[in-house]
Amino acid sequence: MHRLAFSVDDIEQAVEIAARHGCHPLRDVATYGDVYKLTYLRGPSGIIVMFAEDLTKA
Repeated sequence: MHRLAFSVDDIEQAVEIAARHGCHPLRDVATYGDVYKLTYLRGPSGIIVMFAEDLTKA
């Protein structure tokens, strides 16, 4: 397995929790067209983990 993606309700909180476990974003959180906030982290065993927050959920 090389990559995983997770849908999260609060991307900032998810990044904080991941950081407590030694996983830090590879880049800043990016916003795509008022639809998603996305970021990528290096997770356990070097896998890439993506967090995505759907901004269209109300």
